[in-house]
Amino acid sequence: MSFIMELLKQNKLKFLSFLIFSFFTSILGVLTLVFINEYLLKSKENVPIFYFLAILFVFFASSFFVELSLSIFGQNFIFKMQRRLVKQILDSSLISIVEVGKARLLASLSSDVRSISFGILRLPEFLQASILILCTCFYLFYLSPQIFLLSFVWIIFVFISNHFLMMNVYKYFRKARENDDLLQNNYQNILDGHKELSINTFRAKYYYENEFEKNAKEKRKNSIIGNILNNFSNNWTNISLLALVGVEFYLAINFKWSNLEDAVTIALSILFLRTPLISMIGSFPTLILAKIALDKISKLKLDDYKNTFNLSVKKEKWNQICFKNVSFSYNNQFILKPVNLTLYKGEMVFLIGKNGSGKSTFSMLLSGLVKPLSGEIYLDDEKINSTNIYEYRSLLSVIFSDFHLFTQTLSKDKFADSEKINFWLHFLELKDKTEVKNNHLSFTKLSTGQRKRLAMLIALLEERDVLILDEWAADQDPVFRKFFYHKLLPLLKEQGKTIFAITHDDKYFDVADRIFLAKEGEISELKGQNIKEIAKDIVENFT
Repeated sequence: MSFIMELLKQNKLKFLSFLIFSFFTSILGVLTLVFINEYLLKSKENVPIFYFLAILFVFFASSFFVELSLSIFGQNFIFKMQRRLVKQILDSSLISIVEVGKARLLASLSSDVRSISFGILRLPEFLQASILILCTCFYLFYLSPQIFLLSFVWIIFVFISNHFLMMNVYKYFRKARENDDLLQNNYQNILDGHKELSINTFRAKYYYENEFEKNAKEKRKNSIIGNILNNFSNNWTNISLLALVGVEFYLAINFKWSNLEDAVTIALSILFLRTPLISMIGSFPTLILAKIALDKISKLKLDDYKNTFNLSVKKEKWNQICFKNVSFSYNNQFILKPVNLTLYKGEMVFLIGKNGSGKSTFSMLLSGLVKPLSGEIYLDDEKINSTNIYEYRSLLSVIFSDFHLFTQTLSKDKFADSEKINFWLHFLELKDKTEVKNNHLSFTKLSTGQRKRLAMLIALLEERDVLILDEWAADQDPVFRKFFYHKLLPLLKEQGKTIFAITHDDKYFDVADRIFLAKEGEISELKGQNIKEIAKDIVENFT
């Protein structure tokens, strides 16, 4: 909600002008009714129809202008909200994203943003309808206070009953929308798991009947009930307003509440209110859903919005990265005990350890994605903190075990030139697998090992000093794995890169300058005359 208030403050003059034009438009609508009553029904003079057509034209132009302006305003709001939310996600820490959860974030980016979008797009109708109803009511009161009071009570009753119906309509439509999400997941599972389902027809039958068909039936039921209630609501409004016109005529003629001409004008006014009333009633559930969605987004606990990116440039000269009593814990589920070590520029370091020993956690700390619970990380003599963390990260390229492959071939703060791209495509044996068009990889649907090579290509084009690799060679074939350790890594070291690799390839431990061991949350360096053999014995005894 704070975002809405901030946006309204930024656009208060524009929003005020919308309200003024809405009042002006509504008054024109009432003037149309006045013209019909005073000049077409009561006047004995022959008034040119041109005046009536002129009022209608101005009314149409004004209504169109207000609704178009509010619609543009709404679309700009949606754009700014999407921009703001995505930027907050980008600025938030890894721990914050993990705590919120990918499912909630995706739901907010899709369902919540969609609900808010629908609400914002209905807001112009709601404002226009509200003001038009208000202005018309004043005119009804002027014509006949008794009929105005009757109409007011009658319309309030219709409004409340319709609101109840529409809330149920949207409840069932929302359930149907949730069923859509489940069906999308069913479709994806059926397509992704088509081979497994083809082999096991019992599993295919179970999934078809108990997952897909169940969700499809539930969506059908919710959609049918929602449509029935929606149709009932529309017909109830129509019948109620027609009934009001009949009752109004009866009371005006039989009880002399107004003359015939005013009774006709009142009837026209009631019919005139039908469209804005239905629009107003129909917009309420949408606006309520938008409010709920805004509340959900505000509770995501993301970092505050900043409209700029911190594009710090890496230090040209540095010598070492030092960990001093660095520890880490997340919800007391895993503890990395105090780490004291130094990584020197230009060296190649391997880290070994069993699953759950702290290897990936240490790589997260090294890459600056999580903050230490205690202790400090230094780049030379400079302590890494929230002020210089972006400058520190600008030194690093990382390929995680669960990496995401981006296709943009960036190099520092621009796109890589074709000479470097062609060199690395050829060197990584990808020349015949893909190509770069418009600074993007044209084809990425390759095997896991080849996709990792594409990730390596993207990382190397960034031309950063430190390369962190988490089990990168695990999915490579034996030939390319040997090429990786004996050709690629030595070339990178020769270029001055610092390489930190999590690996268990004991056959190639001799490539490393130093080897560290992660064991039960402790990180320590292996010492001895032949660290390759020591490390190999440790890996062979992993259980």
